[in-house]
Amino acid sequence: MLNDNTELLKKLCFLENEATAFGFKWETAEQIMAQIRSELVEIEVHLKDQDRHKLQDEIGDLLHAAFSLCIFCQFDAEETLAKSIIKFESRFRETQQLAKIEGFNDLTGQPFEKLMELWNKAKAIKRQP
Repeated sequence: MLNDNTELLKKLCFLENEATAFGFKWETAEQIMAQIRSELVEIEVHLKDQDRHKLQDEIGDLLHAAFSLCIFCQFDAEETLAKSIIKFESRFRETQQLAKIEGFNDLTGQPFEKLMELWNKAKAIKRQP
């Protein structure tokens, strides 16, 4: 197994490009979206039956399908992942600040609705120019 995350992304991109060169390729983004939806259904099944091995496999398939869409759309996979991490961190830090303003040291024990309320406020703040 590859240990370095950069190496994992490079391997994934290499395999996707190799498959495409071999003629084993997606024709449309909708085909990939259908695969993503299919993987979501399989994940839901294994969340219910609590088969952790199969669940991990299906989550891996979902991640692969998402990266296939990224590559199909001609985005750099590593850059896309990096942007996603930066975006999440920025929103998360804003969520932490909003929680502190409301008097929370952390959100442990808070209802999910409260978490989403703060997250959505953070998203709105981060969208502002």
